[in-house]
Amino acid sequence: MEAGNLKRIDRPWLSVALPILGCFGGGSLYGWSGLMPAVQSAFATGSAAASMVFSLALVSFMVGVLIRPMLLFRVPHRLQLSVIAFGTAASLAAASLAPVFWIFVTAYSVGFGLSSGALYSHAIAHATSSASPGIWVPVSVAAFGLGGVVFGPMNIWLTELGWSIRSVLPAMCCILAVAVLALLSPVAAYTGSSQRKGELPFVRPDRTIFQLWAIFATGSCAGLIVLGLASTFLVNDPAAQATAVFAVAAGNTIGRLSASLVASRFGPAFGIMGALSLSALALAGLALTSGSGVVTALLFVVALSYGQVASQAPLLVSRYVSAAAFGGAFGWVFTGWGVAGLLGPWGAGWLLERSGDLRPGLLVCIALCLIGLWLTRRLSAIDTATR
Repeated sequence: MEAGNLKRIDRPWLSVALPILGCFGGGSLYGWSGLMPAVQSAFATGSAAASMVFSLALVSFMVGVLIRPMLLFRVPHRLQLSVIAFGTAASLAAASLAPVFWIFVTAYSVGFGLSSGALYSHAIAHATSSASPGIWVPVSVAAFGLGGVVFGPMNIWLTELGWSIRSVLPAMCCILAVAVLALLSPVAAYTGSSQRKGELPFVRPDRTIFQLWAIFATGSCAGLIVLGLASTFLVNDPAAQATAVFAVAAGNTIGRLSASLVASRFGPAFGIMGALSLSALALAGLALTSGSGVVTALLFVVALSYGQVASQAPLLVSRYVSAAAFGGAFGWVFTGWGVAGLLGPWGAGWLLERSGDLRPGLLVCIALCLIGLWLTRRLSAIDTATR
């Protein structure tokens, strides 16, 4: 131990564990549907405006994933997690104190969305550089979904207790703890280069990349709508809403964890086609039923299918581009997720507000799943024909 300083903890598992814990706190973004009633009540907003908060947060998340290396280029590696986590905690603190809707949108959608995307990207970078990436990468991805499992129902419970928008404070405390631990106990720094040797600095999108983009966008839309609006499927029943929010977040997490097994057995293309087929069937069931138990089960299936698509999309991209071009190509493809996040929840909320019925949004989601299924099938057929 150096005089006047804390003992340096130089353990590889800790360098991965702290970012994963930060990812878990950032994953409270996926519990948005549990916070949505509090936001509507606090600011007297409709479904479209409240859904727009989640849509903008998803776009900000996408931007955070893409620009994290540029934002932290001059920050020492050992301080990067602290910087991101402190910024994330500050955004949630500002959201909890917002006196008007536009300040809440700025703090939550822009601030928290951007910084949670940076937390996610940071965790994946550390997991990839660890001694066991095959273990830590899926765990890091699942930790984000697990945050929704925990904080989504907690938001509903705290809202019932009168916390209102201050329901974001438990997630803030989790992330603040990560920031302090990372600052006081500097772990082994991530030393991998942000740009692998031989990696192309820029990839020009071609027809294949655009098709992969369209698959990711259409395949993500239904899942992101369900994650953002799960509580609206069971109005006037807080207990059922909490169960649905938990089921959706759990389905997303299980889908992400099981994606590698499905892809290794059937390949990512067939895995995505299976997930989209299952999602379309579940969405059709949601349009035809209103029983709380059945609705919750079907929401779980849609979220599980989305988790499969989200985790298998990078594997699908890696089959159609070279290793050197993967980073740039997936950057383009990932923007499809951002477009789905922007238009999906907001569009579904707008249709709900105009029609008073969830079924028009569900029918649009079914159509998008079928388009994604056709695009993946066509891409797979072209690939088989050229071999």
